[in-house]
Amino acid sequence: MDISVVIVSYKGYDRLVKCLDSLQKIAGSLFSMEVIVVNNCRGDSVFDEIKLSYPGFIFTDNPVNGGYSNGCNLGASYAKGDNILILNPDTVVSEAALSGLLNTLKSEKSITMISCKQVNEKGRESIAWGPFPGFSNLTGFMRMIFNTGYKSQKRYRKDFSVEIFFPDWVSGSLMLMRTNDFRFHGGFDEDFWMYSEDVDLCRRIRNAGGDIAYHSGITIEHNHGGSSRINLKTSALTKTEVYISRHLYFAKHKKGLERVMIQTFIVINNLLSAGIIGLAGLLFFYIRKLFLRSVVFKNLTAYYLRAVSVKSWIGPRSVNNGNFKK
Repeated sequence: MDISVVIVSYKGYDRLVKCLDSLQKIAGSLFSMEVIVVNNCRGDSVFDEIKLSYPGFIFTDNPVNGGYSNGCNLGASYAKGDNILILNPDTVVSEAALSGLLNTLKSEKSITMISCKQVNEKGRESIAWGPFPGFSNLTGFMRMIFNTGYKSQKRYRKDFSVEIFFPDWVSGSLMLMRTNDFRFHGGFDEDFWMYSEDVDLCRRIRNAGGDIAYHSGITIEHNHGGSSRINLKTSALTKTEVYISRHLYFAKHKKGLERVMIQTFIVINNLLSAGIIGLAGLLFFYIRKLFLRSVVFKNLTAYYLRAVSVKSWIGPRSVNNGNFKK
């Protein structure tokens, strides 16, 4: 088996079906493949109906909604392929694209993980790579001053095609790597419930001397937000996780005074910026996007109070928080 495709689903079924349809159309003449779909919304009847349309795929219910990292690791535990493809359910892929990525990974032994260009259904590219977070790129102003934005990540090597460059990290929306490497590095860190788990895995791979590659000559379709924008509650929850995951990343990968300075800066910046917008959301509660920010500020404040209480940056939804909240 060449590729084990691992998809973690939480509702967003219209986009999931498009993703599974694209995988079902792959003839298998260029590589062999299995598809493993993890359902993070156990007991949903719609998901049970979808399974009937794809008898050749493997479906499993996650006993808990442990987030993206937990779901990916569960799916990967079933993998029998030589390579694991972590794939978002809001993507559409082709046999040619996956074959190109697989052949590059096979031929370039120095590459540990590879991803590719991603565009939405209108053809607009989304940036699926970036620099590791640090003090020099905490804000847009800092990125401008220190030249640490995305363009700084287009690092090429003379022994590789000009279509391939080597950023610090690539998005978890599509990651292809050898199964042995995925397991050697411990898969995704389940301290992360959602967001930054991809950056963390890339950081650990780079720390161990591995290479992260991005193939700009291969393209897939990626339409963001299928699972994270279902309703106000879910949107607020996922936006809060963006803040939480950032703190968790710095807690794991920075030390000493630098870590203290970064964490303090982020807390102050988040409370000020989120607080101002959150206040506007209370005043103009009938504007959904503004009111959403009020809910995010409430969630963020609760997270900071909890972090002080338990002395940990791990969020309340992580399976590793010691008091897991389903």
